[in-house]
Amino acid sequence: MGRIDRQGAVRVASPRPKRNRRPEVVVFSTVASQDRPATWRVVIRGAVYEAETETLQKRLLLRLLRKVMQLTPAELDSHLFRERVRYFVAKTERGYRVTVRLGDRRFLLPKRSRRNGQFRGVIRIGESELQMLRDSGAASDDYLSVRVGTLGQSTESEGRVYLVARSGWSVISDIDDTIKVSSVTDRKELLANTFLRPFRTIDGMAERYRQWARQGVAFHYVSASPWQLHHALTELCGQHGFPTGSFHLRSFRLRDHMLRRVLLIRRMGKGAAIRQLLKSFPGRRFVLIGDSGERDPELYAAAARRFPRQVAAIYIRQLPEKPLERGRAERMFRNLPASRWLLFEDASQLPERLDQPETRSAR
Repeated sequence: MGRIDRQGAVRVASPRPKRNRRPEVVVFSTVASQDRPATWRVVIRGAVYEAETETLQKRLLLRLLRKVMQLTPAELDSHLFRERVRYFVAKTERGYRVTVRLGDRRFLLPKRSRRNGQFRGVIRIGESELQMLRDSGAASDDYLSVRVGTLGQSTESEGRVYLVARSGWSVISDIDDTIKVSSVTDRKELLANTFLRPFRTIDGMAERYRQWARQGVAFHYVSASPWQLHHALTELCGQHGFPTGSFHLRSFRLRDHMLRRVLLIRRMGKGAAIRQLLKSFPGRRFVLIGDSGERDPELYAAAARRFPRQVAAIYIRQLPEKPLERGRAERMFRNLPASRWLLFEDASQLPERLDQPETRSAR
């Protein structure tokens, strides 16, 4: 086992035991915060999978998915379906030591990858070191470039950690039916939109988000969509011009659940991610954006009551098939000023600026 200094840098490390499989590391988009003066707390997160191989378990899972989703042979063999389902059926790798490279400095995360293949660790760097990384091109004003691998392997994967200042404005945005068409209230449509069809965005949301980004707003995409869709969702944001930002998704292992649970991909686990962001940035103001399809209004109202000085506004997109009735909304957002929440149907109803004390769109 490697020896680590106080900053997490590798001093001495023995190679991990030999394995017959070559690991593949996926790096998730995370966030760095300043919890100490002139020091950045850099969160590293990702997952280790077995490199692309054809296994009996994978074939069985694909066969079950075909039955549950009632796929045609053409759909099952399509490139799009294979890409979307890839990390759901890939074998996760536990017990790997994970290395992180920032510029010329290498770190060893203290904990090995877990049963679901995921790993998480924290690295601390000073402001002077961050400036050196910027000078070398390994960082920008907005993010750090990190290279992550496993101990004893030369292959590394690249990821980004977004630098978020202590003060300023942030948007916590849901994904499904807020910026992307998912149809979470319809099981069949949800599956088709997730695995079979090209992603479609909600009209006008990318343009409004870009407008806010130009004003210096940071973005955090918080969703109960599984981490297995991280690559597809970041690709969606890049292709359609959504601002870059950190992702906070749900841990999900297909083999740990009844297969039919994948039909729901329930919108669970978001509350903890939202609370963690609010606790990590006590000096920032937040706008929470979601939809009326499931539990966004309840989660956001609870966050606003618990963090009244940080949650500046709540915007809920009204889904035609499941709108949030006005009376229910008023009861849900009781004790919150009317200026701090808004039900909207079109992105044009959202304010052009976030740093205003009142919402300016008609209710």
